[in-house]
Amino acid sequence: MNTQMSQYVLLRGAQVRQWAGRGLSFVASLILLPVMWCCGAGAQDFPSKPIRVISEYSPGSGGDVFFRSLATQFSTLSGQSWVVDNRPGAGAMLAVDAATRVVPDGYTILVASQNVPVTRLFLSKGRQIDANVELTPISALWRSTLLVASNTSFPAKTLKDLIAYAKANPGQLAYTTSGIGTQGHFAGAGLELLTDTKMVHVPYTNGRQVLDVIAGQAPFTLSIVPFVMQGVNAGQLRVLAIAADKRMDAFPGVPTVGEIVPKFEPPPTWTGIFGPPGLPKKYVDYFNDIVVKGLSNPAVKQKAVSDGFELIGNSAEQFGLQIKRDIEVTGRLARAAKIQPND
Repeated sequence: MNTQMSQYVLLRGAQVRQWAGRGLSFVASLILLPVMWCCGAGAQDFPSKPIRVISEYSPGSGGDVFFRSLATQFSTLSGQSWVVDNRPGAGAMLAVDAATRVVPDGYTILVASQNVPVTRLFLSKGRQIDANVELTPISALWRSTLLVASNTSFPAKTLKDLIAYAKANPGQLAYTTSGIGTQGHFAGAGLELLTDTKMVHVPYTNGRQVLDVIAGQAPFTLSIVPFVMQGVNAGQLRVLAIAADKRMDAFPGVPTVGEIVPKFEPPPTWTGIFGPPGLPKKYVDYFNDIVVKGLSNPAVKQKAVSDGFELIGNSAEQFGLQIKRDIEVTGRLARAAKIQPND
């Protein structure tokens, strides 16, 4: 403490002793203010109120349910509630756009998938959002895993068999996905391109893409684990391959698509946390630390396995670079699928 500051404190201290006898002890609280300021008091008070989390997911959806389980853990670590504000709609644009407009004070963050930061770039002529500029990447939370799964009555027992069947029956083998421009569509387009096959993409918008494969209306699907597991457990579906970078413990012996089809690139299927633009680094670091600690919890890890999610928890810098790489990959897949922006 410099001489001027020492004199200031000593002078006021003398006054307190003098005034205290007159019943003016409230002055003591004023004397502490300059000392507290010089020592940076209050810097560790964050968060002092609940954290609002704008979410692209519909209430009760798979992503919403899993994130809420994480939010419980994050709340415990931060000492404040994480309040989910569901803003589904417009292909996740409602939630993301809202997050770009909030004050970057650390009390509002966004949970969103790759839909707007990556996929929308190749599907829409409307407003685009650069997630590394108009948002602040904090960390990727988890990755959903796509599976190549067939009806058990389909003659192909492996991905190699399926490719051979497609080559022998060009334009006749159909696969279902959750819609045009979805990650299943991108994966199917990449599979066709790299195997020099011609298959029929059957997009669904009502969630029946797996149920119709179980019913025998289509031979196979490219869908995420939660949609497929019930059919697998019931013996109605067979998993032929995993459209991801690595195998899954839940399906021992089942290869990745890349093991069978070299150069196959899984489309991005992540969900992450972002801040609004201009979020100070101290808040980015704070939330990143909460995420990393929360995802290391054994109960969280177990739920991720049971729900078919792969936990990530990377740094803000790694997440930003991941988004850039995913844009490159998705661009190649979009061109392979001949997908054109349509609005």
